[in-house]
Amino acid sequence: MDLASTIRSPFGTHADGWSFVWTWALGFGLIVYLGLNGGGFDPLVSGQVGIAIWWILLLAVLVGALPRRQPGRVALCALGLLAAFVLWTALSLRWTESTEKTATDLARVLTILGVFALALMTRRSRGAGQMVSAVGTGIVLVAIVALLSRLHPNWFPDAAETGKFLATGKERLSYPLDYWNGLAALIGIGLPLVLQLANNAKLVAVRALAAASMPAMLLALFFTLSRGGMAAALIALAVFLTLTYDRIPQFLTILVSGIGGAVLIAIATQRDALVHGLTNAAARSQGSELFWITILVCATVGLAQAGVALALARGKRPRWSVVSRRQSLISLGAAALVIVIALGAVNAPSRISTAWQDFKRPSGHSEEGTSRLGSVGGENRYQLWSSAIREFDEDPLTGSGSGTFQLWWSRDGETSETVVDTHSLYAQTLGELGIVGAVLLAAFILTSLWGGTMRVLRAPPSSRQWLAAAVAGSTVLWTTSIFDWMWKIPIVPIATLLLIAVAITAGDQEREGAAGLRIPMRCGFAVVAVIALIAIAIPLASTALIRESQSDAVAGSLNAALSKARTAQNVQPEAATPRVQQALLLESMGEYGPAAAAARAATEREPTNWRTWLLLSRIEAQNGEPDAAVRDYRQARALNPNSIIFNPPG
Repeated sequence: MDLASTIRSPFGTHADGWSFVWTWALGFGLIVYLGLNGGGFDPLVSGQVGIAIWWILLLAVLVGALPRRQPGRVALCALGLLAAFVLWTALSLRWTESTEKTATDLARVLTILGVFALALMTRRSRGAGQMVSAVGTGIVLVAIVALLSRLHPNWFPDAAETGKFLATGKERLSYPLDYWNGLAALIGIGLPLVLQLANNAKLVAVRALAAASMPAMLLALFFTLSRGGMAAALIALAVFLTLTYDRIPQFLTILVSGIGGAVLIAIATQRDALVHGLTNAAARSQGSELFWITILVCATVGLAQAGVALALARGKRPRWSVVSRRQSLISLGAAALVIVIALGAVNAPSRISTAWQDFKRPSGHSEEGTSRLGSVGGENRYQLWSSAIREFDEDPLTGSGSGTFQLWWSRDGETSETVVDTHSLYAQTLGELGIVGAVLLAAFILTSLWGGTMRVLRAPPSSRQWLAAAVAGSTVLWTTSIFDWMWKIPIVPIATLLLIAVAITAGDQEREGAAGLRIPMRCGFAVVAVIALIAIAIPLASTALIRESQSDAVAGSLNAALSKARTAQNVQPEAATPRVQQALLLESMGEYGPAAAAARAATEREPTNWRTWLLLSRIEAQNGEPDAAVRDYRQARALNPNSIIFNPPG
């Protein structure tokens, strides 16, 4: 008997054997790997994942091992729309303001597309629960690591590194994703997955562990102080309760674990040093106390969940715990009526108008501590979105090129704030990729949500819980992307697309013996995979060489650093960064003429980047070219008129 065939799942699902192993390697392994490596935000990390994924796809398709089954129409439509979005991103290389930045963006979305394609091609009709459990368990592990890094920071020396490059938000829990809102979004994705596991796992012990993890996840979510992440998590849980079929047990689990989380949060708020992310003796003492309290509370919640599970398994369920469809509809209508009356009682329209004005108001800083949870300040998001709309107006069809908003903002922005993204996937796509990119993205989102929801509603009770959790978890990315750059943190869209792949393939018929593609289609896919590998490998290799060059420079090996910068230029000829690195190295070596030539070449590749012009101006001044230096300094100032560099205080 095959070793893999002896594997049995404790999660109450039917996938086993090598399907079980592969599902957990993809769902759990990928989430944990990315989660413990900054969420994959580093292009070196995401690029390596992309290379591995596309190699697996290439080899598996060529030998006929994939696809395991023919995807249905909804799955093919979603895959086609995402592929079209990636293709439009690639086409923006023709008109972009920065080939280098667009190539980096292209590598990232190609990685995401590869994961989605692999998830669709390897999905088996009975493996939905396995993937949902794998992704959820991976998120739980990342959330626990995040919480422990706050309670016992000495266990995670790298956790202190994040705060060194943050101007604001140092008190907010960011490790291991290095961004608080990203961590909050990931936890929000995981909550409905863990909730269904707490009620549907085959083993009572697994149900208890799943429920026990939820208070810890809620405490970690609180430490992020992320308003958007908390709101998205609530929306995801509400979506799950709306779509699932047996709500009372789910609601009871939410109630018990929510009380446990509330107790932990209430205790945490009484420990100022811990809440503010300090690392002094007081914070260490408070963290140690809360660590043991957390274990106690989580254990209590787990035991309560186990007791409920055993009671329901051994005896007949109480009549009150079984709600008919008619009762559900009446309860939903009553709740809606109460909400409408409550909104009218508090004069909601006026409050919303006032909140919107507060959100639009420019802000030089964010609220600190728990006080920010009651604030509606937009922290300049309205200004960023307005600038993205102006970027769209400049070229409505194509935009300025993927990844170039930072160049646009420097010359168009209303404040001196340095930003890379608009803090909105939708506004940024509209500005960078025009109406075509925005329509493709919107079509993909609507297809995945609508297709997944329809599959949930048609699913039998045995699988509806898993599918409802998958759809609910996937909503977090789309809601948080309204206010933030979650799409740029690969772990968040990858977790989402793994869940979407589960939802939109539910109910597709399995056709044994139909695996693999015909030879012409295999060859066509192989060409696509090779192109994807090259598109990811070029910026990956260039970035790696630049970092090695920088390390050599710090170590004093300037000649070795210069050699690697030139190699990076050969790898990615249209990139500005290798030439900037050469200019800096040559400048430090006193070779101002060659340094100026390298800096000038950088301005030719990114003519709207004020930094390259400022560097060129400085080198020209040192090279005895005052007129050229003044001219290029003025060009740099024109491209970033609000910068404090050109407008020093006082």
